Amino acid sequence: MSNAEFDSEEQEFRRDLDPPAGVCPKADLLMAARSGIAFEGAEDVARHLAVCPFCRQLSIDLAQYEVPGVSEAEDRRIRARWQTARRGRLRLWRWAAAAVAVIVTGAVFLRSMRYSAPAPAPAVPQRVSPFTLAKAPIKIPATAILTYRGAGGDNKEYLTELAAALEPYDKDDYAEAAGRLERLVQKYPDRADPAFYLGVCRLLLNRNEAAIESLRAARLRGGVLSDDISWYLAAAYDRAGRSAEARREAARLCRGTSEYKAGACYAVNQPAAR
Repeated sequence: MSNAEFDSEEQEFRRDLDPPAGVCPKADLLMAARSGIAFEGAEDVARHLAVCPFCRQLSIDLAQYEVPGVSEAEDRRIRARWQTARRGRLRLWRWAAAAVAVIVTGAVFLRSMRYSAPAPAPAVPQRVSPFTLAKAPIKIPATAILTYRGAGGDNKEYLTELAAALEPYDKDDYAEAAGRLERLVQKYPDRADPAFYLGVCRLLLNRNEAAIESLRAARLRGGVLSDDISWYLAAAYDRAGRSAEARREAARLCRGTSEYKAGACYAVNQPAAR
C-alpha cells in the first residue's frame, strides 16, 4: 500500500472517529432521546444522533440488548428496603400533618380569641311614617301679589323680605332659611307664611317639637295654607311620637278635597303606633 493510499484511509478513519457532531452524549441520554423521553437538552441529543454514526449504532445495540432479570433473593432484598423506606416516609408525613394541624388549630383559636367581635344585636324593625316628608312648595297668595304690583307700601316690603328669607329654602339650605324666617316671624307676627315655612324647615332639620310650635302658630294666623299646615303638622306629630294628634290631623284632611287627601286617608287606615 502506497503512502498516499494509507494517508487517505487514515484521514477517513479519523473522520469517522471525530464526527462533526462534537462530543458524544452519555449512553443513558442517547437511549432517552431514542425513546422520545422529554428532558433538558433532548433536542441537542437527537440532532447528535442524526449525524453521529457511532452513537446511532450504540443506541441500536443497546435497544436490542436484553436486560437479565434479578434473582429471587435480590428481588426480596429490594422490596424489603422499599417497604422500610416507605414506612419511614409515612411516619414522617403523619408527624408533619399532625404538627400542621396543631399549628393551624392553635392559630385559629388565637385569632378567634383575639379578633372575635361580639355578636351584633338583632335588628329592630324601624317604623316607617305614613306621612311623606318633602319640602313644601312656595305659595304666595294671589291677593298679596296683586297688592305688591299695586305698590301697596308695607305689603310690598313684606313680600320682598319673605322672598329673601325663602331664597336659601329654595336651595335646600334649611338651617340658613330657618334663621332668616325666625327674624321674619318676629317682625311680622300676624303673617302665617313665615311661621309655616319656619315649621317646615324645623321639621326637615328633625326639630320636631319646635316644628309643631311654629306650625300651630301659623294655623292661628289663618290664610290659604290651612291644608298645608295640617299635613306638615300631622307629620311633625307623628315624628314626635304623638300618634293620636297626628291621626286627628290626618282625619281632617281625609274628609276634605285637598291634594293631601289620599295620603291622609292612607295614614288614617294604618295601624296605630305602639
